[in-house]
Amino acid sequence: MMPMQDPVQDPEGSDAAAGPFAGAGADTLTPDATESLRFESQAAAGAVVAHIKKVAATATSEAELSIASVTTLAAAALAAILLLVAGWLCLIAAAVWLAVEAGLSAGTALLIAGGVHFAVVLLLLLWGKRLLANVGFSRTRKLVFPGSQ
Repeated sequence: MMPMQDPVQDPEGSDAAAGPFAGAGADTLTPDATESLRFESQAAAGAVVAHIKKVAATATSEAELSIASVTTLAAAALAAILLLVAGWLCLIAAAVWLAVEAGLSAGTALLIAGGVHFAVVLLLLLWGKRLLANVGFSRTRKLVFPGSQ
């Protein structure tokens, strides 16, 4: 039976195959090598921490920008709605005025305007109800949960 040899050393017994730590043995590191590895790992950890901080700062900035943009869009939407309501009221008032000028009584003109207004609101409600059915992801729920309604 052959004696077992150190796998790091070559068969002649020299330390040439041991690599950069040949003088220190295969299982030990010199203090300089240990210190170098510690500095390199600290530098790598510092780079990871710096990258995470940079990503977090970028995400925070983008979140703040998104909030400001959404707030501005909401204000613009509110202004547009107010202008739309004012325009609708002006249109109804003009229609009532034209009807009265054409000889219709003021009461009849207001009743007709109210009926038109009610019909438009009813159509918008029906349209909204039809669109609301698309918001719930009903087809996706049926695919994911076949027994659900």
